[in-house]
Amino acid sequence: HVGCRAEAAAHREQPGNPEGWQTCVTCGHRFTGQMQMGLAETWWGKVKGLDEANEVRQWAGFLLATAFHEGGRYAESETKCRELRAVQQRVAGAHSQMEGVTANLLGNTLQAQNKFSDAEVVYGEALSKQRQELGDEHPYTLATLTSIGNMARSQGNFGRALAMFQEVREIQQRVLGT
Repeated sequence: HVGCRAEAAAHREQPGNPEGWQTCVTCGHRFTGQMQMGLAETWWGKVKGLDEANEVRQWAGFLLATAFHEGGRYAESETKCRELRAVQQRVAGAHSQMEGVTANLLGNTLQAQNKFSDAEVVYGEALSKQRQELGDEHPYTLATLTSIGNMARSQGNFGRALAMFQEVREIQQRVLGT
C-alpha cells in the first residue's frame, strides 16, 4: 500500500537523504512503477509548500521528476527538471550536487524525447560544472559521462560513445583498482 509506505518513509526521513522515499526498507531495492510514482507524489505533496530552495523540497521534486521519467511521462519530467534547475541555478552555491543530478536527468529526459541538441547542451553544462566542483572521479560526473556516451551510441556516433565509455572505465579502474 502506498499510504503505508509513505507513512514509513516519513518516519525514516532525514534531511538530504531521500532513501525512505525511494528504497524498500525490507529488501533494499528501489521502488518502481506505481509504488515509485505514488511515493514521489505523496512526498511532493507534503513538501511543495516549503521554500523553493529547501533541500528536502529539491529532493522530493527530483524523485518526482525521476518517477515521471521512468514512467515514460517525459514532458512532465522535463518540466519538473527545468523548474528545479532554475531554482538551483538562481540560488548561488545551493545544492550544486543536486543541480548536476537534475541536469543529468533532464538530459536523459530530453534524449528520450529525441531532443538531442537540447540534451547535448544540458549534458555539457552539467559535465563542466561537475568536473569543476566535484572532480572527474565523482560518481555524478561519471554518470553524466555515461549519459553522453549513451546518447552518442543511440545516434550512431560509436566513436564518441566509445571514447566516453573508455574515459569512465579508466577513471573507475584508477579509483577502484579494478
